[in-house]
Order: sequence, then structure tokens, then C-alpha cells
Amino acid sequence: MEKREMTEFDEVMDILKNKSAEIESVEEVGLLDAVGRVIGRDIISDYDFPPFNRSAMDGFAFRYEDVEATENPVLKVKGSVLAGHPGDEDVKLKAGECVRIMTGGSVPKFCDTVAEFEICEEKNGVVKLLKIPKKFANIAIKGEDLKKGELALKKGQLIEPKTINLAGSLGLKKIPVKRKLKIGVISTGDELVDVDEEIKDGKIRNSSKYSLGAQINAIHQEFVDLGMVKDNENEIHKAIEKGLNLDILLITGGSSVGDKDLTLKVLNQFHADVMVKRVAMKPGKPTVIATINRDGKDVWVFGMPGNPVSTFSVFRLLVTYLVEQLLGTSGLYPTVFNGTLKFNFKKKIDRMHFVPCKVKVGDGHLEIDRVRYNGSGDFTALSKANGFFIAPKEIEKLSEGSVVKCFFI
Repeated sequence: MEKREMTEFDEVMDILKNKSAEIESVEEVGLLDAVGRVIGRDIISDYDFPPFNRSAMDGFAFRYEDVEATENPVLKVKGSVLAGHPGDEDVKLKAGECVRIMTGGSVPKFCDTVAEFEICEEKNGVVKLLKIPKKFANIAIKGEDLKKGELALKKGQLIEPKTINLAGSLGLKKIPVKRKLKIGVISTGDELVDVDEEIKDGKIRNSSKYSLGAQINAIHQEFVDLGMVKDNENEIHKAIEKGLNLDILLITGGSSVGDKDLTLKVLNQFHADVMVKRVAMKPGKPTVIATINRDGKDVWVFGMPGNPVSTFSVFRLLVTYLVEQLLGTSGLYPTVFNGTLKFNFKKKIDRMHFVPCKVKVGDGHLEIDRVRYNGSGDFTALSKANGFFIAPKEIEKLSEGSVVKCFFI
């Protein structure tokens, strides 16, 4: 049986970072289709935000110098300013005068303070201030949020729903974004049938294909189904050949060292640059990572274990990280938190373990509860978990109360 070198998890991450090249291809998509995509070039603001001195409250605008030295000052109301009515801000005020102004209205040029209605008493066109606000109170100053010529949206930024407000305010109906990566999935194994087929004669349903497709869709990339193939060199070779116009190929099953594990053998037929043959992680050890150069472009290939928890973990932890590198972004990879174990845990000192668990908010901190887990084939445990905790390679035992790293899934 072939003896394969095992690469440490952190070394694998370095390989993915240092061997990958960011794509530069950009397309434009509408605002409502942009969430989850990656901004393709820097976007500069072409005007100030706000574009004028804007009232932040309904109230009365006046000159601070008219009230600062007066107890319970009184102001005469001269006109009003409504949001969206240009020209109202040109009203000229004399000493001791003010204007009624609505939220969003353009503050008159002679005013520098707005008192909200709640601290004012108005009667017969005269306003009494019950409290004197600070100078410049309740005014959003022109350009204080964003100045003309300033960077508004940065290349590589992951677009979230909150980003759309700014993009729309910039006058963008479409946003330049990095094109979606095309990620193909090849499912290998004589034992596989589709999920709607009857299970008999040692067959299992190919749930990993759909799990990977869902994960690809969740990070807003393009899932390409390259079908199911038997444990046959020729069939696997043809499926890989079919996927060499894509960015990433995921091959499930066939990555270990059994008689029917053919992924590495077939990759060698393509003269692939095999960088990783095994990863020091559990689940996911028999993971192969390589590139195949086709017409000057590197296609990344992951030979993944067939077990569902392994497949899920390798995608979440390794493939997602590569996607970030290729798109020149961050925010897709899981955020790691500290959490407190609510049970004892024991493992071998062999590799880093990623263990399905339930993460919940305790008394001001995260608590990690056990999920009954029977290994990398236990998709039931995966479905019940909402996170993974990380047991470092060098640790054999973790006691209840230990603080460990964890992330949500």
C-alpha cells in the first residue's frame, strides 16, 4: 500500500494562498443580484455625503450666537424648510429668527444649529427653547460621511445587504463584481446512486454532490454538475477532461489508498502538479490538492474523501479559503471564536480535529455542547450541529471548562 506524506493544516493553507492567483475578470450586475458577490474595482464617490448640511431632526434651525448667552431664549419663526425642496435653504434670517425644518431638509446657510421639537414650545409664531442644544447639534455636515473623490467601495470587498444603501446612493444601478468561479463536482464510486433512487445491493445515495452544490451556491459561485462515474480510470479521466474549462474541480471519493482509489493515479496522467497528498486534519485526511495547467491556466483540483462530514469540512475549510484567494476577498471563510467546552473530549495526538457541536451563547460567552458523533460518515450529526470546535494536533485531552476555538457552520 502506498505511503503518502501528510501535510500540516497550516502548511496547506499557505500553499493555497501562495500558489493561487487572483482572477481579474469583472462583470456588472444589478443591485439586487450583487449581495454575496465581490467588488471588482475601486469605486470613487463623485459627490459629498451628505450633499448639503442636512437636518437630522424635525425642529427649528437658527444661529447659535443668538441663543448662547440667553436663558430660555425666544426666537421668531420665519418660514419653513421641507426635505426635497430646493431653494428653501436660501431663506435669510435676522438676529433672533429661526426656521421650522423637517428631517432631511437643507439647513439654511445662516444657521448652524437645530433644536428638536421636543425641547421647544411654539406659540403664535414664536419659539421658546426649554433647553439650549450644543452648537451644530442635529446637523449632518456636508461631506462628513463621505467626500467627493474619496474611496467609497473597495475592490475585493464582499457585498452585503448593508452595502447596497451606499451603492444606490452613489447612483449605481449596477455594480462591477468579480465573475463567479465555476466549480465542478465529480462524484466517483461504484456504490453511488442518485438521491431519489432506491437503495439496494450495497448502494448509497450521493448526498455529497448536493451538499457541495449547496455550499457552492451559498458562497455565490457557480456549481457545475459533472455527474457520477464508476471507479474506473477511463471514466474518471473523461470527467476531469470535461471539467478543465472550469476554475476548481472537486472529486468526491477515490482519494485514499484503497484498490479503487484512483484519483491520484488519474491526476498523474494529466501531469498535474500535486501539492498535497494527505492533510493532517480529521475529518478530511485523504485529501489530494493539485493543479492541472490547461492552455496556460491552472485548474485547481481537490480529491476529497467520500464521507459526507469529510466532504463538508474540506469544502468549508480549504476550498472556501481558495475561493477567497482567487477572488481577492475575505469574509467567506468562517470566523473563529473562543468557546467553553461543556464536556470532556479525548483524541489521538496525530492531527487537528474539527468536531461537530452545538454552539450557544451562555452567560456572556459561547458554550460548546456535545453532538453525538460517530465519525465522518455521520451526516445526521452534521445536520444537528451548528458549528465545529477545533482540537489542536498536540492536545490529547480537553476537559470540561477548557477554552477552545470554534466556528459556526
